[in-house]
Amino acid sequence: MYERFNRKPFTSRIKDTSFLLQNTFKVVGTNKDIIKPTMRMAVLSIILTTLLFISLLSFFTGRSVGWGVLLLLGLIFVLTPMKFFYYIRQKANQSWLTYNTITGSSIGYRDAHRHTKKQKSSLRQLTFIEIIAKYVGSQRGSKSGVGSILTNLFLSAFVEIWDLLSHYMLPAVVVEQKPLRQLVPQIKSLRNNVPATLVGVFGIDFVGNIINMIVFPLYLVTLLIGVGIGYLLSSVMPDTVWTLGSLSFSWVPPFIALYIVFIIGGIVGKFIESTKVIYFTIFYAAISHPQEISVEMRDELTHYLQMADVDSPA
Repeated sequence: MYERFNRKPFTSRIKDTSFLLQNTFKVVGTNKDIIKPTMRMAVLSIILTTLLFISLLSFFTGRSVGWGVLLLLGLIFVLTPMKFFYYIRQKANQSWLTYNTITGSSIGYRDAHRHTKKQKSSLRQLTFIEIIAKYVGSQRGSKSGVGSILTNLFLSAFVEIWDLLSHYMLPAVVVEQKPLRQLVPQIKSLRNNVPATLVGVFGIDFVGNIINMIVFPLYLVTLLIGVGIGYLLSSVMPDTVWTLGSLSFSWVPPFIALYIVFIIGGIVGKFIESTKVIYFTIFYAAISHPQEISVEMRDELTHYLQMADVDSPA
């Protein structure tokens, strides 16, 4: 699907993305608790972003720089690693809520949180692997030369394998309730057991890509507006004026604009992650436990996975 999606016209890609985002929460809309993990992740994202900008503010103003340094170090070495564990747990809660909803069981957020507590060991392992994968992904192409070609190939292969596993490992962990090492062979064999009607739907990263393509110009405009306001306020706030070439402006409005951009970007990112969690939980259930899916929801979920309207011809 990802390759086919990239070959589509831009307007068609927007339409497909809109369909997926709208129907993700529509399909599981019978259980309002499914949105709670998304909201909790968004709140943490807002808190971490706010703390980051508070620490940066101390450097810009020259006040309480020592506290700013301590806060920045705490963010880097304590809160950032912790957020990975928190996000994985929340996504696991969301996956279990989704699975129970489509199989006809009505559970709440607290029920899901109690359930995923039993898989804390496997979820911690998933978190460590995700941290490593993100680091490995950041190292691809960072070095040049003949000797680094094999290294880059290895890193690329690792990232691609993890990209596949990460989408399906989370629902497998919460549904199967088995140790991670027992689930890896099962996940790897999924490709060989995908129904013909669903072949090619591995990977919906285009959702994040297309959203970023749409919102990036908005971010840029917001930042430029901030610079423009800073230019107008440069005479009013002379102590905050920066000069870049021949342009002088107050850094306060661009700083606020950048904060707003980071806040919005973090929230959008969490909704994209939740879309993937919900989609691939449904996908995993359709492949591994199709008989468990509620009869009333089977047709609707099948069309959802195929990204087709219910009333459209097969």
